[in-house]
Amino acid sequence: MVKIAYDASFKRMAIDLSYARGSVKEVADELGIDPGRLSKWR
Repeated sequence: MVKIAYDASFKRMAIDLSYARGSVKEVADELGIDPGRLSKWR
Protein backbone atom coordinates (compact mmCIF):
# COMPACT_ATOMS: atom_id res chain seq x y z
CA MET A 1 0.00 0.00 0.00
CA VAL A 2 1.42 3.36 -1.06
CA LYS A 3 0.86 6.41 1.12
CA ILE A 4 0.28 9.54 -0.92
CA ALA A 5 1.03 12.94 0.58
CA TYR A 6 -1.13 15.75 -0.76
CA ASP A 7 0.13 19.32 -0.58
CA ALA A 8 -1.82 22.12 1.07
CA SER A 9 -2.88 23.73 -2.21
CA PHE A 10 -4.40 20.46 -3.50
CA LYS A 11 -6.28 19.97 -0.24
CA ARG A 12 -7.60 23.54 -0.28
CA MET A 13 -8.75 23.17 -3.91
CA ALA A 14 -10.51 19.87 -3.13
CA ILE A 15 -12.20 21.32 -0.04
CA ASP A 16 -13.35 24.42 -1.91
CA LEU A 17 -14.75 22.30 -4.75
CA SER A 18 -16.61 20.04 -2.33
CA TYR A 19 -18.30 23.01 -0.65
CA ALA A 20 -19.10 24.67 -4.00
CA ARG A 21 -20.67 21.52 -5.43
CA GLY A 22 -22.14 20.28 -2.16
CA SER A 23 -20.89 16.74 -2.75
CA VAL A 24 -17.81 15.19 -1.19
CA LYS A 25 -18.23 11.94 -3.13
CA GLU A 26 -18.54 13.63 -6.51
CA VAL A 27 -15.39 15.70 -6.01
CA ALA A 28 -13.43 12.82 -4.48
CA ASP A 29 -14.31 10.54 -7.40
CA GLU A 30 -13.31 13.25 -9.88
CA LEU A 31 -9.96 13.83 -8.17
CA GLY A 32 -9.26 10.14 -7.55
CA ILE A 33 -9.16 10.33 -3.77
CA ASP A 34 -11.09 8.54 -1.05
CA PRO A 35 -14.28 10.36 0.00
CA GLY A 36 -13.47 9.68 3.65
CA ARG A 37 -10.14 11.45 3.29
CA LEU A 38 -11.80 14.51 1.76
CA SER A 39 -14.38 14.53 4.55
CA LYS A 40 -11.58 14.57 7.15
CA TRP A 41 -9.92 17.51 5.40
CA ARG A 42 -13.14 19.50 5.61
